[in-house]
Amino acid sequence: MKNNWSNNESKKYIRKYKNLGYSKDLALRVYTTRLLGRNSELVLHGGGNTSVKTSIKDIDGKKYDVLCVKGSGWDMGEIEPEGLPAVKLDPLLALKKKKYLSDE
Repeated sequence: MKNNWSNNESKKYIRKYKNLGYSKDLALRVYTTRLLGRNSELVLHGGGNTSVKTSIKDIDGKKYDVLCVKGSGWDMGEIEPEGLPAVKLDPLLALKKKKYLSDE
C-alpha cells in the first residue's frame, strides 16, 4: 500500500478547519479519513468508519472530552467535520461501571 500522507497537505487541512472553528485533531481526522476513503483498495463506495478522541467547547465555553465518530451516509473520500459528530465521553465511560445494560 502506498503512503499518501503529505505533511504539507495535512497543514492545509489544519489551517482551513481552524479558520472554521475546528480543532487540529478533527482537521487531521478529516484528512486521514479522506485518504482512506479515496483508496478503492481499502474502502468500498466510500463506506467505513473512523473516529477521534478530542476536546471541544460547548456554547458556554465549557470544555468536554468527546469521541467524534464518522456518521452514516458520509462518503469517507469527501467527508467534512460535520460528518464526524461528537459524543461526550464521560456518560459513555460511566456505562462501564454498570453491572447490566439492557438492549432496550
